[in-house]
Amino acid sequence: MKHIVVFEDIEAKRIELIRRLKQRLRGKASVEWIDGEGAQVMDRTYESQLKEEMKKYPPGKALVICDKDLSGMIPKYPGLSASTVAAAVDEIGHHPICLYARGERQKGEEFLRSLAPWEKKRIILDFKGEEDLAADCVKIFKGFHKIDSSYSSLKKKRSTPAQALSEILGKPEIVDSIALYGSGEQGLLEDIMPFIKGLSGKKINEELGKRMPRILGNWLYTSILRFPGILVNEIAAASYLNIHLKDFTKPSIQKIFSSAKYKGPFAEMGQWWWRHELDDILINNECKDGFDLANKKRLRLKPCKDEQSNERAGFYCMVTEKPVSEKNSRGSISWFPSGADLTRIRKDKFNELAPWIGLY
Repeated sequence: MKHIVVFEDIEAKRIELIRRLKQRLRGKASVEWIDGEGAQVMDRTYESQLKEEMKKYPPGKALVICDKDLSGMIPKYPGLSASTVAAAVDEIGHHPICLYARGERQKGEEFLRSLAPWEKKRIILDFKGEEDLAADCVKIFKGFHKIDSSYSSLKKKRSTPAQALSEILGKPEIVDSIALYGSGEQGLLEDIMPFIKGLSGKKINEELGKRMPRILGNWLYTSILRFPGILVNEIAAASYLNIHLKDFTKPSIQKIFSSAKYKGPFAEMGQWWWRHELDDILINNECKDGFDLANKKRLRLKPCKDEQSNERAGFYCMVTEKPVSEKNSRGSISWFPSGADLTRIRKDKFNELAPWIGLY
């Protein structure tokens, strides 16, 4: 990737964000903002004009960053909305897009955003100030750049998305597990299906090749990394291994499971472990879980409990972002990826949210 394109309507904040982005990129990519000066025909819709402007960036070489509330003034685009920007970028299909919103995050908003089908092909970032936003955007930029570079070097460009992603992640042995995350995944279909009409043969393959890095990056970030199953975040890993979170963060415990640490695209955005490699560590040491392994190594620690039921946890609640037991939670939610078998919703939260957001 070579470009970061910014849509921000408040001039002072735009200048500050661009300054901080440039500081972090250190000349490795350009940072630009869209003001409408590049539009060639001004009597068309904003979406049409934006598509024209965005076409100057080569496929897969630009990351778009957009404020979700463009209520201010952007020269040449008065009244422009983030939804219009996103629609134009989505239709082009070659560039990933990050949306951010200022203001305090409401309770449960992250959960709702992570599930919303219409956000599966866009990355939503919390706004904590221009410095943190710039840091996150550059990390996202690097992640997509890594995927784009890796995909370009694949020998078999016509591989399925699951095959391509498993090769990029260096884990071809779990291609079937990765494929489960795409089973019934509407976000993937929405990025692939619309452009097929009117194309055939070689042209379809060429267009798919241009879109695939964005598709794979969004799939990895918004689904595989977000919903514990193949990969587990720090809380989910502690729960799965039956190690209290405070103990799991200790260097002595981290060292035991360090070989299973995820180091692929977007790794700078958090901490994840490969679940199947955690299993390998337990099997090789002939232990039933991480708590057993720690005791075997004479390390004192507490097991991981469901704070509500006091049962052994083992799973991860998407709403509370805490360990949860199987009995005290609901799984197989329609919005969860098929492969996310460690992802649950605690029963009280399920009962609270289900009538409002259609959980079933």
